[in-house]
Amino acid sequence: MQPNANLNSGSSLPGVVAVQSGISGVSVLVCDSAKHGLAQVTDSLPTSTTEAERAARLRDPAARQRLLASLASARAMLGAALGIPAREVSLGRTEDGVPFLAGYPDRAISISRSEGWTAVALGNARAIGLDIEQVRPIDWQPMLSMICSETERDQMLALADASPARALAVFFELWTMKEAVLKASGKGLGGGAKTVPVPVASLGQPVPVQQEVIAGGARYAVWSGRVEDVFVSVAVGDAR
Repeated sequence: MQPNANLNSGSSLPGVVAVQSGISGVSVLVCDSAKHGLAQVTDSLPTSTTEAERAARLRDPAARQRLLASLASARAMLGAALGIPAREVSLGRTEDGVPFLAGYPDRAISISRSEGWTAVALGNARAIGLDIEQVRPIDWQPMLSMICSETERDQMLALADASPARALAVFFELWTMKEAVLKASGKGLGGGAKTVPVPVASLGQPVPVQQEVIAGGARYAVWSGRVEDVFVSVAVGDAR
């Protein structure tokens, strides 16, 4: 990844990985927010009323702490990328739930979290979508009918017969790519994962490559890769 001149890598933060996606002008940062030092700054960073209410609804103290650590980590990473203190990062959401940086109309962001991991994508005002998922044992085959076309489903089932372990990883890669595109479209999962065509045969490669996905009449540059046991996908489309 080659960040533009106005963005920093953010890699000086403890536990943060700067993902080399190759999509020009977009910074993607990932961290294990439940494990690394960023979780320790939770108490010193402000949260919005909405965020505080969301955390308060979680009855499990551990889950609540993970969420607060993730929120703090997202601000810290965005601040590092922008070159400003984390306290000055003001996050908001549109009526459609799309996150934005207050005071930075020329920047687009996307935030994702999974199982204690947090990731942010930051770039220019083009549409950006980001999704992460930790690879974990799940019964994924029944989910295919909800997110895949018939062709994608058949390819995934064939892969499961040939290599169950690889199929599990490819499922998470497929899932994150579809959700990244839907986030970039501004529709989220409500836009329908089946409407995002992904070439299954191209997934699970040793060296990730940037791909082009056309969904809803729009064209997206999509990259997917793995950081430890987490799949990260970022999609960049036309300006909203």
